[in-house]
Amino acid sequence: MIVSAGFILTGTVNTLAGPLLPILALRWTLSDSQAGYFFTAQFLGSIAGVSLSSFLAAQRGFRFTIGFSYLLMAFGVSALELPEWKYALMGATILGVGFGAAIPATNLFISHANQRRRASALSLVNLFWGIGAVLSPVAIYAATRHNHVSLFLMVLSLLLICFAASLVWISDANLASATKPIEPQRISSEWKFITILGAMFFLYVAIESTAGGWIATLAKRVSANGSGKWILAPSLFWGGLLAGRGLAPLALKRFSERQVAITGLIAAGLSMCILITSPERQWIITAGLVVGLGLAAVFPITVALLSRFQHTQTARAGPMFALAGLGGATMPWLTGVVSTWTGSLKTGLLVPLLGTAILIWLHVIGNHGSHSIE
Repeated sequence: MIVSAGFILTGTVNTLAGPLLPILALRWTLSDSQAGYFFTAQFLGSIAGVSLSSFLAAQRGFRFTIGFSYLLMAFGVSALELPEWKYALMGATILGVGFGAAIPATNLFISHANQRRRASALSLVNLFWGIGAVLSPVAIYAATRHNHVSLFLMVLSLLLICFAASLVWISDANLASATKPIEPQRISSEWKFITILGAMFFLYVAIESTAGGWIATLAKRVSANGSGKWILAPSLFWGGLLAGRGLAPLALKRFSERQVAITGLIAAGLSMCILITSPERQWIITAGLVVGLGLAAVFPITVALLSRFQHTQTARAGPMFALAGLGGATMPWLTGVVSTWTGSLKTGLLVPLLGTAILIWLHVIGNHGSHSIE
């Protein structure tokens, strides 16, 4: 339960850049392409975090790995207050290393602990992540209204440190059972499945981080007043994600994983079309909520597909989560580049829309059945 509760803080940190980025961009007068570096920095850091997680889990167990990852996140959050944006960019990288280590460790632990209902269990633990994602923009909005953004970042850092300290109450035996050594297995005959699954991890995190990261900036640019409520736009996106992950276990009882994933992605894609075409903030915010709702079950279903590897799933998870981090590093940045080049963020959002179409196709042709890779 402690590990699941900590995922609230991971969700807060993981989605911090979206609502905070317009504030940082204004502070340092950054273009969209420069602001996009913050997404790239934290997700490139997350790739290193995945490798660090695999190494530390094998050597020291999950308790040490997760605790160390939260300390890294605390340091990274604090570094966002550095006076120069290039130095703060280093903080974003360290922050990325932290959540890059925490996310696979937590997901794999839950997957191992729930052998029969992986997708449902993973949806529930990622629901805690969604709570943190929803709270992040709300907290930043409140902090901005009272000119206490620096205080918010300091409090968040302290909470991350406190959570790392609380892990002393977790049994090492339970965590060790999820990280026992794995024998290498031959998988050359399953190259198609491996390629498709890797692309699913890459595209899902790329799409989620792009939509959640840029929606605040989009809402700000179409706002007719300076109320600052545009900061809350990501809360509705992550709120949709949160609600969807709460409902996903119920949907998975009645429908197959493939059906749930494809239906959600179609809803997300259609809502992205509204994001791109609507001139009204209310429609943009509503569409953002539906995008989050549509994406909600896709990531837990994708992680559950790792079970096809059976005894090698933990070894295979590292590269898959690294690809996920690469997606998060690439697509938000590319969206910013297209936005700067064309002078329109809406045009930039064609990038995640195209990614969603490709991801739908991958789920259509992918293996969601009972076939396992021995």
